[in-house]
Amino acid sequence: MEFKIYLISALVMAAIWSLPAAAISLIYGVLRYPNFAIPEFMTLGAYLTLLLCGFSLPLWAAGLLAAVVTGLIALAVDQTAFRFVRKAGILPPVLLSLGLMLVLQNFVRFGWGNGNLQFPILPMRPFIIAGFIITPVQAAIIGLVIVILAGVFLGLRYTEFGRAVRATSTNPELAIVTGVQPERVYGAVLFAAGFLAAVGGIVLATETSLNPLLGWRVLIPLFAVAILGGLGSVVGAALAAVLVGLTSEFSLFILPSSYKTALAFLVLTLVLLVRPSGLVKSRS
Repeated sequence: MEFKIYLISALVMAAIWSLPAAAISLIYGVLRYPNFAIPEFMTLGAYLTLLLCGFSLPLWAAGLLAAVVTGLIALAVDQTAFRFVRKAGILPPVLLSLGLMLVLQNFVRFGWGNGNLQFPILPMRPFIIAGFIITPVQAAIIGLVIVILAGVFLGLRYTEFGRAVRATSTNPELAIVTGVQPERVYGAVLFAAGFLAAVGGIVLATETSLNPLLGWRVLIPLFAVAILGGLGSVVGAALAAVLVGLTSEFSLFILPSSYKTALAFLVLTLVLLVRPSGLVKSRS
């Protein structure tokens, strides 16, 4: 029974981590810098959802609208700040993302305080599938994340926009010759990253609680997952999230929970020793 409980927890954790990790990977794959503000977009998306729930919107509608708004905020920040340092190397956008991380975190503190808050979710009885005990919220999280990641993968692989993203990621100058406008691609990627991060924050808050440090607390595991999966690969981020989730949860059989983060880095180190490019090498 314990095995089944840990397995469900691992899958839920993997689902939660895979979305923001995919956002980190997507930005790095196209724009070539690690965006440290992604965890704070998680926090912002969760708190905007809580705000919209106050207007009597159902949680799913509030979450969808909050994710779109968060994506638009990410797009606006990119167009008003990051676009001016695109050709300045990796350091300026990294420093900008660190500054944005602090701004967003303190904005949430100012608006909602430092205490823990909860979404208005009524208690629901868990159900049993093939001997696995799972709550409706956990089932919804896993199903939602699978649908979103499948949509992102298919969109990048089989649509004109996906081809534009791949062309821009490989060679922006050559992409212009083929009719692609890199700035539009960059904006779309930032919107998508903000959207994915917000959904990740919302589902994380449904399993835990809302706190201004919601995203900060998962900053290190998220980057470990993104690097492990292979920066630039959405599929790799999902696979790495499953691997780290399974390892972290099943380690509780023999280790205290305080070792979870350290174990994630141990897995990261071991995999990178064998595959320096990560689980899935980005085509770009």
